[in-house]
Amino acid sequence: MQLVVGFAALLLNLLGYIPYIRDILRKKVKPHRITWGIWTILTTIAAFNQVSNGGGYSSMFFISTTVLVTIVFVLSFRYGMGGASKIDRLCLTLAILLLIYWITVQETRLSTVLAVIIDGLAAIPTVIKTYHQPETESYPQWILAGIAGLLTMSAVPHFDWILIIYPLYVVLMNGAIVGVKYIKER
Repeated sequence: MQLVVGFAALLLNLLGYIPYIRDILRKKVKPHRITWGIWTILTTIAAFNQVSNGGGYSSMFFISTTVLVTIVFVLSFRYGMGGASKIDRLCLTLAILLLIYWITVQETRLSTVLAVIIDGLAAIPTVIKTYHQPETESYPQWILAGIAGLLTMSAVPHFDWILIIYPLYVVLMNGAIVGVKYIKER
C-alpha cells in the first residue's frame, strides 16, 4: 500500500509541475527567484533526510520535488522575478547557513525542523508576489503538490514526526498560496 501511495504522490507531483513549467516557458507564470533557489537547497536536504530517516516510498515525493524545483529555479533566471529585497536576502542567507550546518554536522532531525522553518520564510516572497500579482501563479502545481504532500504522509513506513513534518508543511504552504491567489482574484 505504501508503494501505491508513494507512487501516487510522485505522479501528482509530476502532473502538477508539467503545466507549471509549460506556463513558465509561455511567460504566464513568473517564479520568484529567491524562493525557488532556497527551495532547491531545502528540498535537497529534505530528500536526503527523508531517505536517511527511513522514509521509504514517501521519499519519492521529495526526490522528485528536488529535481522539479531545481528546474523551476534554473528557469527563474530567465523567466522569473524578484530576488533583491531584504527578506529575499535574509531567507537566502538562512538557507545557506542551514546547508552549511547540514553538510558539516549531518544531523537529519534538527536540520529537517530548521528546513521547514526556513522553507516557510522562503515562501513569504512567493506569497507576497502572489498577493500582489496573482496572475503570475497557477493553481494546478500548488493544488497537486499539496495533495501529494498528504499522500506522502500516508506513505511513510512507520509513524515518526520527522517523516511527517515536512510533508505536512508542504500541504499547509501550498494551501496558503492557493488561498491567497483565490482570495486576491475574487
